[in-house]
Amino acid sequence: MLAGGFGTRLWPLSRKGMPKQFLDFNNNGHTLLKETVERMMRIFPKENIIVSTNLDFYEDVCNQLPNLNPLQVLREPVMKGTAPSIMLASYHIRDINPNANMLVVPSDLVILDEEPYLNVIERGMAFVENNLNILTVGIKPSRPETRFGYIQIDEQVTDGIYSVRTFTEKPEESFAKVFVDSGEFYWNSGILMWNVKSFIDIAKDCLPDMVTQFNTIFDSQHNRDARRSLLYSVYEAFPRISIDYGFLEKTDRVCMAIGDFRWNDIESWDLLYDYCAKDDNGNVLGMYNSQVYNCKNSMFLCNKEKKLVVIDDLSDFLVVDTDDVLVICRRNNETDFKRYINDAMLKYGEKYS
Repeated sequence: MLAGGFGTRLWPLSRKGMPKQFLDFNNNGHTLLKETVERMMRIFPKENIIVSTNLDFYEDVCNQLPNLNPLQVLREPVMKGTAPSIMLASYHIRDINPNANMLVVPSDLVILDEEPYLNVIERGMAFVENNLNILTVGIKPSRPETRFGYIQIDEQVTDGIYSVRTFTEKPEESFAKVFVDSGEFYWNSGILMWNVKSFIDIAKDCLPDMVTQFNTIFDSQHNRDARRSLLYSVYEAFPRISIDYGFLEKTDRVCMAIGDFRWNDIESWDLLYDYCAKDDNGNVLGMYNSQVYNCKNSMFLCNKEKKLVVIDDLSDFLVVDTDDVLVICRRNNETDFKRYINDAMLKYGEKYS
């Protein structure tokens, strides 16, 4: 389970020190990370769950997941993208069971239909047990979305699973429309499965230098502390690279299972709005104490338990109130929102990042 990333798309709620996977958007005690773990525990033993994060978030993960043994939380020395993170987890799991089958899931995905989601994972894990390919999960697109990657399928391998022809990362809107109209492309969900031996074998062709370094570390006779020290010394030299660029676009040993469930990768305020619970007027009320009048299709978020928030006569607005930043703007203005973030960084440096 990948839980080490951070981003500014949901700034100022999501910050470098508190990324979205650790946030409770609906004030119901369930962060995206906790929801992901609880979902996985429906089909996997608790002791088989490994969370990969970085040093800065290690305590946050342990605090949010007290039922997991801290040894089940892997710590990356520095953030280098999903490829090194997943490689580290693969070698760690290979140490435990060299014949293991492995599922990789981001900790910040929203899954709205759990049964078909869990079903495709169970079918996928059975597939990779007897197959030497990487298996990804694709979601049938409902619109030409430019914020997601796309997978083009080829021939059917078995029921609901296809070989992959191409991957395209976050295309322009004109291309996204062509992709959706063709019926051959699916959104890349970020969910991956494989047999650990097969994955490391594929890695030898895709990222050979990284494999050499990991082999030196994990095939040695060092104890856990010495191995961690050696890992820290080489990890910083790894390239920053995603699993998509590092593996999926370099190998022809990739298949895709069709995921027939509602899925969302919360990459913007609009996508978060779609995910959150709403009142009868379409308002997201992410506040502990509030009085809202004559408001429609707006999003109001405040993380202060003692503050009463009173709002009147706002439609299609976004109001986010954190300890040090207050944002009030139109909800459907992602381009302007990027400007707010960039201007804040230029004017105040890292103070509000």
